[in-house]
Amino acid sequence: MKKLLLIAALSTFAFGTAQITTEAGTFNKPSAGTTIFELSFAADLAGGSMVSMPEIPGGATFMMRKFDSDTKAKRYFARFDYTDSGQDGVDADFAIAAGMGIENHLTGAERLSTYWGYHGILGYSSMMDENVMQTVDTLSLTAGVFVGADYYFIPNVYFGVELGYGLSINSSDPENGDNVTSIGLGGSVTGNFRMGFIL
Repeated sequence: MKKLLLIAALSTFAFGTAQITTEAGTFNKPSAGTTIFELSFAADLAGGSMVSMPEIPGGATFMMRKFDSDTKAKRYFARFDYTDSGQDGVDADFAIAAGMGIENHLTGAERLSTYWGYHGILGYSSMMDENVMQTVDTLSLTAGVFVGADYYFIPNVYFGVELGYGLSINSSDPENGDNVTSIGLGGSVTGNFRMGFIL
């Protein structure tokens, strides 16, 4: 009886999966006029948790993607972080960033949407520097390029991964020090995992 139930369950799962994978158009990729909302996060392989949000200005937490055509989309993203240590006399840390970019989508496959693009990000943060125990205000401007892919595992919902490389200009103003301007070019790509849905 148990074997019969197991066979029936496996048959039902196989039939349902076959329907999903064979119905033409079920997993149509985004096209002109499509709007997508997504959340991005980064794998934390060195820390104690499995995932962490991308560091500003390296990535965006919340994003909207608007397709002007079947092959081109605009992206708008923003992020806000706030941390209060609860210690008397210590200011809370916060960071905010916003930006936009252009995506160029390739042929891909029925469930797989591949693309490349470029974006610009403007960010501001006020953080406690524990090395000198003073607040440092930083204004940053970043320009970057990226490549990515989205896999639609159920209709209108996807997981994605994105690799980026960028140039950043940071102007830091310590509470009791001189303003310092630094320029950095990303020395290695960083992967962001993303989940989104078509509205």
